[in-house]
Amino acid sequence: MSSEMKIKEIENKYQQAWIEKKVYEAIDNLSSKKKKYVLAEFPYPSGAALHMGHMMRYTPADIYARFLRMQGYNVLFPIGWDAFGLPAENYAIKTGIHPAETTKEAIKNMKKSLISMGFGFDWDREISSIEPEYYKWTQWLFTKFYEHGLAEFKESPVWWCEKLKTVLSEEEVIEDASGNKISERGEHPVVRRNLVQWVLKITDYAEKLLEGLNENEFPESVKSAQRNWIGKSVGAEVDFSVQGSIEKIKIFTTRLDTIFGANFLVVSPEHPLVEKLSTDSYKTQVSEYLKQVESKSEMERTHLNKEKSGVFTGSYAVNPLSHKEIPIYIGDFVLMTYGTGAIMGVPGHDERDFEFAKKMGLEVTQVITPVDNKNENKEIPLPFCDEGVLVDSGDFSGLTSAQAFEKILDFVVQNSLGQKKINYKLRDWVFTRQRYWGEPIPLIHMEDGSIEIERNLPLILPDTPDYNPTEDGSAPLSRNQDWVNVEINGKKGKREVNTMPNWAGSSWYFYRFIDPHNSEAFADFEKLKYWMPVDNYFGGGEHTTVHLLYSRFWNKFFYDLGLVPTSEPFMVRHNNGLLLDNKGKKMSKSVGNVIDQTEYAEKYGADAVKMGLCFLGPITDNYAWNENAIKACHKLLNTIWSLQEKIVDEEILEQKVLLAKLVKNTISMYENLKFNTVVSEIMIFVNGVKIVEKISKTVFLDFIKVLAPMAPFISEEIYQRVSGREGTEFSKENSVHVASFPEIQENLLKEEAINLPIQLNGKLIATILVSPNIDESQALEEAKKNQKVSQKLEGAEIKKIVYVQNRILSIII
Repeated sequence: MSSEMKIKEIENKYQQAWIEKKVYEAIDNLSSKKKKYVLAEFPYPSGAALHMGHMMRYTPADIYARFLRMQGYNVLFPIGWDAFGLPAENYAIKTGIHPAETTKEAIKNMKKSLISMGFGFDWDREISSIEPEYYKWTQWLFTKFYEHGLAEFKESPVWWCEKLKTVLSEEEVIEDASGNKISERGEHPVVRRNLVQWVLKITDYAEKLLEGLNENEFPESVKSAQRNWIGKSVGAEVDFSVQGSIEKIKIFTTRLDTIFGANFLVVSPEHPLVEKLSTDSYKTQVSEYLKQVESKSEMERTHLNKEKSGVFTGSYAVNPLSHKEIPIYIGDFVLMTYGTGAIMGVPGHDERDFEFAKKMGLEVTQVITPVDNKNENKEIPLPFCDEGVLVDSGDFSGLTSAQAFEKILDFVVQNSLGQKKINYKLRDWVFTRQRYWGEPIPLIHMEDGSIEIERNLPLILPDTPDYNPTEDGSAPLSRNQDWVNVEINGKKGKREVNTMPNWAGSSWYFYRFIDPHNSEAFADFEKLKYWMPVDNYFGGGEHTTVHLLYSRFWNKFFYDLGLVPTSEPFMVRHNNGLLLDNKGKKMSKSVGNVIDQTEYAEKYGADAVKMGLCFLGPITDNYAWNENAIKACHKLLNTIWSLQEKIVDEEILEQKVLLAKLVKNTISMYENLKFNTVVSEIMIFVNGVKIVEKISKTVFLDFIKVLAPMAPFISEEIYQRVSGREGTEFSKENSVHVASFPEIQENLLKEEAINLPIQLNGKLIATILVSPNIDESQALEEAKKNQKVSQKLEGAEIKKIVYVQNRILSIII
């Protein structure tokens, strides 16, 4: 029956058949069936085909979706294209080809590649962020932020690339070999600059984003990363008066108990008082220092191991509690985007402040002592950073740190020196780019200073005569004056020429998959109620504090408006590992180190490639490229194919038990995404079958169902052949991928089949699996099913049988 496994013919047979017969179709609002929404982050289309890095991203999600479908779920597993962005624009500048053309060609190529590899997407729900019918709703949703005061036009610190003439996101900035900050694309120098930009006030949702982490089932590592990025701190704001000035410097501290030990202030280089604080004697030093800071990232400036730097302003402030006159410095480790942009330096009780004080030759004062040292004058090493008991702190001496915080805060508030304050490290999201290839922002700046919303959506991205950046740094769209200049009710205005970042379309795309062809709304609310939240979201760990946080923010806001039914968009997050090159670097087309899957799919078949990637190990780990795992799986699949020649129409108990164990183990493994061990279990089963050299037809068909999520092409072909459908018209109803996954046979597992040795004339010739406590006649019947035993007994006369129950069956002929 089996003949040679012609994998290319098999793949060609089912690639389009699965799509045409809608095998992977998700049915909306099928209330009689449980739903599962499985999502993998949609790709940026570039190049001619998938590479192995893409395969690592989509293979686990595909396997899991297939398994759930066979478990009886109504599964939504969609795909689309996150197609705006800087790479396509740079390519357009380089080649003169419109980015729409190159992007659509890349989408065509990658779609063909995905289909060729047998991914089970519902292609009827395909979307692309560059299509006007899609970004119409990106624009509409943005207007909701503006209407509710969450989109603001303000000055913000951003990365600026002079060569590219655009703002870059943190992810688009890398370090060169010398540690200098450069653009990922083109490797041009970048600097920190304050620009007037549209920002989304994600900071207004900081607390809700923290609380929402209790509602989902993200891995603790993801939750911890988001909590740290949001950076909630409960403390106090206190005003320090500037000596000889009416100005005050507001600081934020979580350790108000240490304020009597504050011996200096440090303000951020971006602090608005820097110029006023810099006295004539220190202006030159301050100016030189500010230039040094300009090219440093916030991560560099705040890194714990970085040597602290600063410059004295020449000015002094007054500690409002100790009344000491203390110097004011500028330090790059203080950020304007966190707290107030100024800190009080308490070197006796903070490691960073201690390091700074030692470098600058400043006084170190102890005002906290350990609890067990409050009645002794024992000297302790500084800085002492734990809480304890206050000393040399006026009327507050003798209080514990916790008591002192509340008492000092009461004093500060009553004397109008400050207030209790909760701060977050989270910054507002800079939402505009000086680029062409992005979603137009549907806002119009009127000549009277007001802003109008563009109501006729979509606002189509127009052609522009030149995609190159302008010399003054304004966006390329500014060249298209016919599009820029508008008139509304007799008033003149100019459209916003900056475009949205590439994160815009990906912040809500999971809604659109639910209702991709709706022209009246971004998605029907009843359909959203059925499908949301996304049950399992597969993606990259690099998106934990950007895309994952941004999309949660959008969802929280839309939930408050009543536009979506769930407060969290994703229930479970799976961060996929990476495939690395021989040097340990992530595979990326921009780096030029990718491995095209086409060569290996041609050589070994799509099933072996995907199965081999799973066999490398847990999906969350990183792996160096290794062809051997694919080779091993190719060999395994060929062995499985050859088992068709060994099919028999009889029951074989030991195989039923083998299958029962396989089903029980793999159900748990599929559920927990332990796909590497699924491959191992399949190998164990196949080796067990090879010993007997025949396989029961019913067992084989159930085994193929277990294999199907892992190896969809080969499983489909074998299933059609063995079930007698070969030669008939293929249909969705007859596909192995909508068949029910085998159920656990507890009766076989409870029996805990035993190995029974079979002796012939005193010589061990076989060991068979049997149920425990069977009688002699049953044992002999099971023994005769073994090929070696049956061959020896053929034509022979049995003279004697010695049977010790559960121990041995000895036959004398």
